[in-house]
Amino acid sequence: MTYRSGQAIRLAFLWLILSSSALAADLSVQVDRQRLELGEVLELRLTAEGDLNAEPDFVPLESDFDILSRGQSQITSIINGRISHSRQWSLQLAPKRAGQLTIPAIRAGRDMSQPLSIEVVESGGIRDRSIQTDQPGSKTLFVESEVETTTPYVLQPLTYRVRVYYRQPPQRAVLSEPEVEGATVQRLGEDRAYNETRAGQVYRVIERRYRITPQRSGSITLRSPRLEAWVEDPRQGASQDPFAELDRAFGGRLFQGLPALPGATPSGRRLVERARDLELKVRPQPAAYPGAHWLPASSLKLSDEWTPNPPLFQVGAPITRTLSITAEGTSAAQLPDLTLGALDGVQVYPDQPHGEDLTDGPAPTAIKTLKFALVPTRPGPLTLPEIRLHWWDTRADRAQVAVIPARTFEVAPAPGGASGASLPMVDNTSPAPAPKPESDATPASEPRPRSDTDQVRGLWPWLALIVLLVAGWGLTLYLWHRERRARASDPRVTHVPPAPPPAANRLEPARRALHDACLAQDPRAARAALIDWARARWPDQNPTGLEAVAACFDDPEVRDLLRAIDRAIYAPPGTPWDGEAAWRRLEPHLGTTHSSPSDRESPLPELYPRA
Repeated sequence: MTYRSGQAIRLAFLWLILSSSALAADLSVQVDRQRLELGEVLELRLTAEGDLNAEPDFVPLESDFDILSRGQSQITSIINGRISHSRQWSLQLAPKRAGQLTIPAIRAGRDMSQPLSIEVVESGGIRDRSIQTDQPGSKTLFVESEVETTTPYVLQPLTYRVRVYYRQPPQRAVLSEPEVEGATVQRLGEDRAYNETRAGQVYRVIERRYRITPQRSGSITLRSPRLEAWVEDPRQGASQDPFAELDRAFGGRLFQGLPALPGATPSGRRLVERARDLELKVRPQPAAYPGAHWLPASSLKLSDEWTPNPPLFQVGAPITRTLSITAEGTSAAQLPDLTLGALDGVQVYPDQPHGEDLTDGPAPTAIKTLKFALVPTRPGPLTLPEIRLHWWDTRADRAQVAVIPARTFEVAPAPGGASGASLPMVDNTSPAPAPKPESDATPASEPRPRSDTDQVRGLWPWLALIVLLVAGWGLTLYLWHRERRARASDPRVTHVPPAPPPAANRLEPARRALHDACLAQDPRAARAALIDWARARWPDQNPTGLEAVAACFDDPEVRDLLRAIDRAIYAPPGTPWDGEAAWRRLEPHLGTTHSSPSDRESPLPELYPRA
């Protein structure tokens, strides 16, 4: 009994192993072709026969290919009562380089596919006699890139240009962004378009600019953008797009500006082009740089302005000094904040710095402005020290310094004060010192300088007067508002709205406008004038269209005339309309129209009988 039970357990275990092996998936890789040109798209299909719960790992493909798109489908079939499952992944790959490339083994759970080798040749390497080109190996679409220098300094902005060349406009062209680690990327301005001749062929060029700023020294790889586009292929027959022929019949303008329809593929061949990657050798800050703030630039200018100009220094009167830094080959964020330092005999109040990057010119330019309010506190000579700004000239590859020389000004005394009097200096960061008590030994005949306390006391009468005026106006407005509310709530007070202007006054101007429009053969103006006349004639009905106007007339002839005006408005261009005849037929009806319901005879007897 024990022997039979053990044998049953072994048989069950063997059945589980066989079942698990039968459920294992079989991975296979297929490609649409094994030899293609650089820039073409390769279609790869990964098929798993059987049950597969894990997802495949496509990361190994990214070393030699760009994965443009991927899709997935699942098929379940029943044959002779046997159920089979299969899953398929479809990928579109763009080779990154030419040569003998290998599609590595793709792993999905415990299963793995077999590697596959393909050959990628340079563009034009695969010749087809059915394709007629102006020059052997010439390309109708390609991408180029360039940078100002491949050996910049750290924090030195570079202008990176990407140019797309084409001889025929591509369809659904998409240009990605450049990729770089260790640097910041910023797009500059708008795209530029111009023509350029290459190898005897005229190309249309689209140029896009970027600012690359290295954030560290050493080697940095700048990966160029990738262009995906569809171009016409003479080797293909009829278009695969069911709407392409219809669009071509309308000159290519039928679906212009509309998004792509699901499942509709543009005609032609899909290409992926990219320029070569660039290697940057970023240099560190030179040890001989004397400044405390590292500032690389191709040119720099330091200047100052005064408001008012020329400056007139006077005790207690503020004067504004504006420092401006204008530099090429750098950014406004890289420009430092300048200070005037501690000055003897003047208080300095700095404003917030303002930076701006200009990208529309031939070279990117950075501008930073710094404003300072200077308030002299004593009369006499005032010396402003020089201002120095160290920077590194990337063109000459040496240190430079921009200098604003020292200047001396004469500060005039405050108006009404003694020539030797001075104002107390006020520190913005500490409370003002308390005024010293007056000395008893001061002669009564000597004029005492006015202190801050005296100036404040002189302001109190004016402040009190302003407060009284404001309070008086507030009280007047309150009383007026309360009286108005009381009159509104009083039932004895009858509010009579102003009477609108009589509608009869608008009849004659509208009639003249209708006459002029008819003689000018303008049916739109005639329609507008006729509606205005009807609204003035029947204000209680307020007609909004010619059909409503015809209902007010209640005359078959007028209805036909008004419908003819509508038909003339919406008729094709060049269709004649006899406005003079329409006016001759309408004019008798403008004076003999039916009265409005308000003008009709009232069933009540008149208060005063008519004569």
